[in-house]
This record gives sequence, C-alpha cells and structure tokens, in this order.
Amino acid sequence: MENKPQKAEIIIAEHAGFCFGVRRAMELVEKCLAEKRKPVYIIGSLVHNDQVMEKLKQQGLSKVASVAEIPDGGILIIRSHGIAKEVIDEARARQLEIVDATCPFVSKARIVAENFQHKGYDVVICGDAQHAEIKGINSWIGNAGKIVGSPEEVAQMEFEKNVIGVLSQTTYKLSFLQEVVGQLLASGKKHVIVENTICSDSSTKQKEIKELAQSVDVVVVVGGKSSSNTNKLAEISRAVGTPTYHIETKEELQPVWFAGAEKIGITAGASTAQFLVAEVVAEIRKLTS
Repeated sequence: MENKPQKAEIIIAEHAGFCFGVRRAMELVEKCLAEKRKPVYIIGSLVHNDQVMEKLKQQGLSKVASVAEIPDGGILIIRSHGIAKEVIDEARARQLEIVDATCPFVSKARIVAENFQHKGYDVVICGDAQHAEIKGINSWIGNAGKIVGSPEEVAQMEFEKNVIGVLSQTTYKLSFLQEVVGQLLASGKKHVIVENTICSDSSTKQKEIKELAQSVDVVVVVGGKSSSNTNKLAEISRAVGTPTYHIETKEELQPVWFAGAEKIGITAGASTAQFLVAEVVAEIRKLTS
C-alpha cells in the first residue's frame, strides 16, 4: 500500500508574489495591450517568469531582440529591469512610442549611479554583471562602474578617484552589500560613500523567508529559475537548514518532499503571479490530503 504524506498545515508568506514594481509593469503592459492602438513590443522579458510572459504573449505582446525588429509606429515597452541607454537612444531616434515599465527602485539605482559619477566618484555596483538590471544601470554611466559579484573581488580592484560610491542590485541581499563595504573599508580604499538601493520588497521577502524557514519542516519557493530575487529566497531558506525546493509550476511538485511534514512554508519571488502561487498551494493540498 502506497504511503501518502500526512495532511500538513500550509503557511504562505505574507509578501509572496508580485512586488509593487512588477505589478505596476504588468498594469502598464496590459493597459497597452487592451487598448490595441498599436502593436506592442518588448526587448527581453518584462519579468523573469516564463508563465507570466506566455500569458502576455497570448494577449498580444511581441518579444524581440532589438529595436531594429520593431516596425515604425510600434510601441516599445521598457521592461521592469530597465534597459541600456543606447537602446533608449535608438528608439527615440526611430520616434517609437516608449512606455517605461522600469521598476522605480531600479530607476532610483540608476540615478544614484549617475549622481556618484557626476560627483567624480569611482562607482562600485554590487550585483551580477550578466543581469539585465546591472547592464542597464552601468550603461547610463558609460559602463564605468566596477561590478562586484563577491566580496573577495574587492582586493583585486584599483581605484583612481578619492571617493568610492557603492550601490547594489535591487534584489541582492543587504548582508552582501555590507560585506563589500566592509572589505572596502578594511582595505583602506580611500573614502567610501554607500547608498542602499536594495528594494524594500526584496528585503522584506528575504527577512520573511528566513523566519518562515525556521518554523516549518519544508519550504517551496515558487518563481522563475532565472529570477535573481527568487533564487535568493531559496538560498536563504537552504542556509537555515530547512529542505527547500525551488519550482516554477505545480507540475514539478513531488509527494515525497512532504512525507512526515507537519508544516509547509510557501513563498514566491517578486515576478511570480498570484495565480501560480494559488495553483501550487492547491496541488500541495491534494498531495497531502
């Protein structure tokens, strides 16, 4: 006889799912698509979630690789992670209509980087050099920013200016920013000015999952595998020592994960739609009943 997992209590993190910036971006795009005034295009993904992008595609959003692929008269959506300055310049030169869905926190980080450069500081950006947000921010300062992916990299860096301005990718952990700043100060690298550009939603989600993971037997993190903030949530949960599974859809769930579990914690990244969270919760209820 097959052993079924016992019925467990499911605890959903209060701030699981769409953050303010993604919700705003979705509303802007869906409004454009509903109006059907002009064809709507986006370079890259609005958010790092394949299921959300598929839904928008069905509504009429076309994903392209460059401005050159957008016909005259089209609308260009700037994704929530922002985009490189040269892309904006090219779109304006083409006189395309631009709808800026950049997350306000990302826009703030870009402004911070520009202000640091304007004041004559060396600019250090804590984050993933390959992430769209970092590429976009750095482009607005002529790619002059020094990207730090690990605190150990600080020792290898050379600085020309008297002051170093430090900011962070909006979805990175505060502890990482603090560690980088600590390395800069310990190495005596001149004056260090820090601006905390980490999104408040990211900080809240990260604090929340750490507390949740300590009170449950297993954690399921719902969100895109390419989503930086979602990966951070899974990483924090695993660091607590709680069995943690990062999935995109309910189809990935396995009954064995919940065997013997009395409490199951659920959280979701900032780019994860509520309908995906609801589907996962419903499936877990089935598997554990």
